Amino acid sequence: MTMTKSVALEDIFRAQYRLAALLRPTPLEAALELGENVWLKLESANKTRAFKIRGALNAILSLDDAARQRGIMAVSSGNHAQAVAYAAHLTGSRAQILMPKTTPQKKVQGAKRYGAETLLFGDNYDQAEAEALRRAQADGYTWVSPYNNPQVIAGAATIGLEILTQLPDVGRVLIPTGGGGLLAGVATAVKELKPNAEVIGVNAAAGPAMYNLFYQTEGPQVWETLAEALTGEIEPGSITIPICQTYVDDMVLVSEAQIAAAMRWMIETVGRVVEGGGAVGIAAVLHDVVPRDGRPTAIVVSGGNVDNDVLRRIL
Repeated sequence: MTMTKSVALEDIFRAQYRLAALLRPTPLEAALELGENVWLKLESANKTRAFKIRGALNAILSLDDAARQRGIMAVSSGNHAQAVAYAAHLTGSRAQILMPKTTPQKKVQGAKRYGAETLLFGDNYDQAEAEALRRAQADGYTWVSPYNNPQVIAGAATIGLEILTQLPDVGRVLIPTGGGGLLAGVATAVKELKPNAEVIGVNAAAGPAMYNLFYQTEGPQVWETLAEALTGEIEPGSITIPICQTYVDDMVLVSEAQIAAAMRWMIETVGRVVEGGGAVGIAAVLHDVVPRDGRPTAIVVSGGNVDNDVLRRIL
């Protein structure tokens, strides 16, 4: 297997050790209604109710004192903001986070709860990211990308280690995909330790940035989507791109209607609230975008932060 050097297996084990005292493993629950061998990896049960805490906490814990004292700058459509805010709070760092004006209020308030300075800027993620990068450079903040950071990716990759422990015979893993930090990390862990397992990234059709890069297509980016956490173009030169190209077997797209149906299914059948970006893997299996072939399959449910108006709309 051709190995990209951006994130090594030892980095992932180091992240697992670093996070062990602060985060508990998340549940892997059987989803018999989706198939006899289908399991849900519930990152919505994590601290801040999303997987992002793993990467943000690992990245900030990895910084030296000088980098933390300069302050942390981040951009997020929600879950990374809450994760950075919580990690900064734990380490006694100050954090400034730019969020698109379209960010759900539940996620804005979640970041504020942990003491971060939150600023709404831009009509979409890309505009907020450009301004955050400008401010980080101009004001000397330490930049913590939501995906284009080896320590963030290594933190997310600990999900893959947990899946392999909880379901040793796993044959397939489905992973929500935006900028690719989660996909790159979990894919690295799974493929390095169990090369025959299939890794599938799932994009919202409205936010197909990684799908487009993976298959060299040009599907349009639509900003209005239930999977707002997965929107935005990917930074040119992002380390997630070659990692995903090395380890990911397939990429698929799911529609807005399929995402809404998956969110409803989770509430009505499993009794759990999941956000649109977290439901894309469920949507892929529920609607046979990824066929149910009997292999032990783990679906990463990446987050559960949903505004009440979104819930009312999809219900």
